[in-house]
Amino acid sequence: MTTETFVSYKSFRWLWIACTALLVSGYIYWLDDPIGGRNGGTLVGYALGVIATIAVVWLMAYGLRKRSYHSSLGTVEGWLSAHVWIGLGVLVLVPLHAGFSFGINVHTLAYGCMVITILSGIWGVANYATLTTKITSHHGGAKESAVVEQMHAISEELDRLCAGKSAEFLDIFNAYNFSFHPSLRALLKRNSIPAIDSKRVQQQMQGVSEQESADALTMIGLLDQRIDLARGLLEQARIKALLKVWLYIHVPCSVALCVTLAIHILSVFYFW
Repeated sequence: MTTETFVSYKSFRWLWIACTALLVSGYIYWLDDPIGGRNGGTLVGYALGVIATIAVVWLMAYGLRKRSYHSSLGTVEGWLSAHVWIGLGVLVLVPLHAGFSFGINVHTLAYGCMVITILSGIWGVANYATLTTKITSHHGGAKESAVVEQMHAISEELDRLCAGKSAEFLDIFNAYNFSFHPSLRALLKRNSIPAIDSKRVQQQMQGVSEQESADALTMIGLLDQRIDLARGLLEQARIKALLKVWLYIHVPCSVALCVTLAIHILSVFYFW
């Protein structure tokens, strides 16, 4: 049985609504043949512009609905589905409104802000849909604090094993020991913590005395476990960063869209 998502909400209800609206708008645009050519200043152009403006304002309202936990105006999943499909529809509706006429002006700037806002929003939603499950899946869903405590316990056990050991023993430890300090560089670079090289370890084990070999194998297992835990923490941090970084594009562009759209509307009425 296929699981319903915000994309396929109610058998793609909002996709069909958006496509129907675009087909009707496209048909009216095709039938219209005004003097001077199609543009945003014709009757059809103004009508499509009003519809596009209402759609943009409604898209902005999603942020309010998402935080209205006791609202009865539909489900958040339904609003999100409409947010995505109507947003994509507006990308086509606005060029119809303008008669596909763009220039270096505030009107085109408003459309550019809208494009970036909608696409960045869809990218953010897609990340939430695909990445959030990966956060809880790491290490059986253990929280970061529990993983850090586990790593601390492993570090203490490693310190106990290394106490009074030979230089050959410590060479293996030093080759794969690391200080865990999450940073931007570590987040950007995958596998910043190197895995244990089994061939190299086998060669290093040849120099370890028979009395220390059992402890050396235990140490290698603990190091491998500590590396795995640290990599998991970095991956979770990387995912959380991806879930937030899009907001630094989406929110400013949303504000810029509101400002440029207001200027666009005011200037049109002023010069009309």
